[in-house]
Amino acid sequence: MALASQREGFLTLLKKKNFVRIWLAQLISLTVFNASNYGLLILIENITGSTTLVALAIICFSLPAVLFGAPAGVFVDHMNKRRVLWGSNCLRAIASFIFVISLLISHHLLLPVYLLTFLISLISQFFTPAEGSTIPMLVSEEELMPALSLFNITFMLSQALGYTIFGAAALLLLPTFKLFGLTIDSIVQLYVIAGLLYLVCAQLIALIPQKSFVQKSQPGQKTGPVASETLGILNSVWNETRQGWSFVRGNKQLFLAVVQLSFAGVLLLLISLLAPTIVTKLLGFPASTMAFVFAPAGIGLVAGSILMPRITKRLGRGRTVFIGILIMTAATALVPLCTFLMRLLNPQHWNGSPILLSVIAFLMLMAGFGLDCVNIPAQTEMQELSPDWIKGRVLALQLVLYNAVSIPVLLFVGAISDIFGVDRVLYLMAAFELAFGLWGLYYARKHPPQPPLKLEMEVEVIEEQYEADEIMPLEYHAID
Repeated sequence: MALASQREGFLTLLKKKNFVRIWLAQLISLTVFNASNYGLLILIENITGSTTLVALAIICFSLPAVLFGAPAGVFVDHMNKRRVLWGSNCLRAIASFIFVISLLISHHLLLPVYLLTFLISLISQFFTPAEGSTIPMLVSEEELMPALSLFNITFMLSQALGYTIFGAAALLLLPTFKLFGLTIDSIVQLYVIAGLLYLVCAQLIALIPQKSFVQKSQPGQKTGPVASETLGILNSVWNETRQGWSFVRGNKQLFLAVVQLSFAGVLLLLISLLAPTIVTKLLGFPASTMAFVFAPAGIGLVAGSILMPRITKRLGRGRTVFIGILIMTAATALVPLCTFLMRLLNPQHWNGSPILLSVIAFLMLMAGFGLDCVNIPAQTEMQELSPDWIKGRVLALQLVLYNAVSIPVLLFVGAISDIFGVDRVLYLMAAFELAFGLWGLYYARKHPPQPPLKLEMEVEVIEEQYEADEIMPLEYHAID
């Protein structure tokens, strides 16, 4: 796919009303989601001070993807995408209001917090592949990479807005007051606002006409009543999940893109896990300043998303990914090293040194940019190599892979951080990042890109296998 010209760049995309509506829904929902996560991390850190218990909260978010992510992708491929997106936002609003009730009962009951985190993540397993499958329906082929880049800008911008502005400002500025004998603090108010904004997102989705969500049909389709189609979905979930994984493994470039995108996802989870500990124990700042310490990373993410189409076009996707991994490796290793050196040079006032703050800000900026170098090229590759009829399963399987890997990693890193210190964890992370980058280079050279004709022949073989196994009895238009 050629990169969109400047004439068909971001400005052209923003003239499309339906694209703008789903883009705004993503921006608002992700911003309130990240702001809620910020409040959750601060809540658990203040109550327990344990990195392991913070890791447990993140695991509650990751586990639904492992258990339900692949089946959700199968369902999304057959379901009405508009209905999935609308319903997901409504259900997340309801879950946020239940969260408010739980907090009003007691701030120190962590079990409801973990259960509701699990529930919100379970709902998101349907929302994420539905949104990813919808993007190619709303833009032309030439606009796909700018559209994905814009969605990545939104993803990164929502993190910056959610953590550094919305979440931090809400906890710092919203006053605590009494209402009918109940204490309404800033965290409670934050989740009330989140629930209301999820409803706004649902309304934005409702404004998009159903005809915009119809995906292309495939040869050899069979149609039938909705009831029989639904039964067919239930009976073929396992087979279709297995075939989806076979499709990913059969295309080496697609498999590498899925693994690289999962790697970027695991790094984001680790940053979320270690952020409170880095701020409080490594840098010696209060937990409430976490958002401001990591604000440069958000700036780097947004800037990288804007520049990435040009960088990828000039360097190529493989080189861009490897350079991004090298940047992240350097930033990860230098944060604890610079802190250690500053403690030696200025033991009395090391954590207030303008030099240290400037260096940390620069490293955070570069880390955010490096993460974009991995995330955007890998996501674009995955979108391009996934046909519409299986795209939902590919996206869901990617989520399953990175969440399945992240659970043991989070437990391991949380325990190591509590026992040996966050500085050693960061050095260990840097070593693994470098090793992953070298493996990616080796794998890409061992499996060079295949000619388009050969790829098309392989897709046709898989489609014939689907029909032979009788697991494609469904209409691949959106089910009404």
